[in-house]
Amino acid sequence: MIEPDVLERLHSITARTGLSQSEQIRQGIRWWLESREWPIKGRQPDELPSGKEAGAHGQAAQRRRRTRRHERP
Repeated sequence: MIEPDVLERLHSITARTGLSQSEQIRQGIRWWLESREWPIKGRQPDELPSGKEAGAHGQAAQRRRRTRRHERP
């Protein structure tokens, strides 16, 4: 469910730009997934990292999570 204030903002953007609400949502989801590198670039979504690569990926993800928590206003 989309909150009423968010829906009003989507309507406002549609009126100003002509971009449909569904397209705004699609672009937002795409941006969110890309910001978290999902799927990992160059890898199929069903492939899991293995060995040394898994450790490096896990450490990088932990750093990103720690950083994001501290970036909140």
